[in-house]
Amino acid sequence: MEFQSLLEDMQGFQMIMNFLVMPIFFLSGALFPLAGLPDSIVTIASLNPLTFGVDGLRGALIGQMHFGFITDFAVLSGITALFLVVGSYLFSKIEI
Repeated sequence: MEFQSLLEDMQGFQMIMNFLVMPIFFLSGALFPLAGLPDSIVTIASLNPLTFGVDGLRGALIGQMHFGFITDFAVLSGITALFLVVGSYLFSKIEI
């Protein structure tokens, strides 16, 4: 993530990551399949990039998918490209 380039100390980065990682993990569908959940939770999980990684892995391992390989790959590729561009820009502004 790009947060490290915006913070002054490592403790602030660790605090932000703890508040981000746990909700992202729990809403990714890693602990439960998305099928059968209320539509509101599926919509929130669909905004989470980790959901598509978990879905692709679940499809590759047990053949049970929610979104499909093409959707998973497209979303993960787009998010990766976005984070690379934003992260490169933010880290280029750091003075050593």
